[in-house]
Amino acid sequence: MRSSTKSLLALNLSLAATAGACDDLAVKDGGGWADDPVSFRDCIPPGCTTNSPFVGDYPFSNIRTKQISPANTPIDGVVASAAWGSGHFQRADNSWVTFDFLVPTDQGRLYAYNSATNTRDYIDQGKQAFFTITITDSSVSPSTTETYQMWIKGVTTASPTPSFTAWKYTIATKAPPPTADFPSVGSPISFPPLTPWGGTYYSICPVSAEETGEALILQSAKLVFDGDAAWLEDGYGWGPENAEVSSHAVIACQGHAFSKPQELLGVAPNSRDNTGHYAGRRYGLANYNALANAYRAFFAGDSRTQLGTPVFFKDFAHSPAWFDQTTSAYLPRRRRPSAPGSSCSSPCIKTSIRSATRSAPIAITPTPTPRAAPIACTTRPPATPTSRAGAA
Repeated sequence: MRSSTKSLLALNLSLAATAGACDDLAVKDGGGWADDPVSFRDCIPPGCTTNSPFVGDYPFSNIRTKQISPANTPIDGVVASAAWGSGHFQRADNSWVTFDFLVPTDQGRLYAYNSATNTRDYIDQGKQAFFTITITDSSVSPSTTETYQMWIKGVTTASPTPSFTAWKYTIATKAPPPTADFPSVGSPISFPPLTPWGGTYYSICPVSAEETGEALILQSAKLVFDGDAAWLEDGYGWGPENAEVSSHAVIACQGHAFSKPQELLGVAPNSRDNTGHYAGRRYGLANYNALANAYRAFFAGDSRTQLGTPVFFKDFAHSPAWFDQTTSAYLPRRRRPSAPGSSCSSPCIKTSIRSATRSAPIAITPTPTPRAAPIACTTRPPATPTSRAGAA
């Protein structure tokens, strides 16, 4: 059983708010929570830093919206890239069309765009889509190039708020999986002509009790990580349908830190889209990074939460708050008396946070550069086994 941290973090737009939580929350509060003590994961790079899907052993986090446009690996300092091509989309009437742009909307809804015919097809309105990915690794000598078939098999949604739908995709590859955590999703029963699309495909995202194997797409962003530090950078380029300098997007696995703000809180990192609908849910890169690192409890070069750790947030940057998980609908109920001297009742909310024992605070930094950020306190028991990919 994986350990859980029952903590409540309060984030505001300035990234300087004190986190709020209860140091006297009982470890057995709330059904379905792990009942062992707070603990942390021991990160061994790159195992818990990438937050990436994998095509073979390549971390396929970054993708360009235009085909044949390379996107760099998220690993800072490694000269490797991936470019997709040969896009085919099967419409609901079983007909096939090609596309040269694969574009996420503000909420991560993918559409296939054919610039020659100026037609757009939402992936969820058809049956499936295919494309190839060519991975070039120049960090080795001689450099290597591999091409694999990719399959967008299915789509589901989540609705963290009435005005925001988070789109999640089952994306698979014919590349051999890196581990058994990336299972087979089967074989397509129909596929485009010419390229050998048939065969067995494997999920590019891991599957476990905390991970569905689905992927969320983050618009106009690109992922970078250096050691255990991970952050998003601006990926707008000259626009998502620009033929010269197309935008980047990030493929983030469900259950991992960089997908959670979009799936669970209904906010997105892109701050460049000016449409009225999205203007209410754009959180900006700095704030999105702070949320992701808060999910990871990133401090002093390490991610210190277990995969699946419940973390709760309240937005102080807007009135009314864009999200508020400080209510009884989210927080566990107390089942035993408070510790001596505690005055907190259930649901347990305080304006500051103290560790259950006298330990140093965890400072959650949004980027590798020094920056004011929310803080949270807790205790650090002995390290626990490594878990994957920035995944708390």
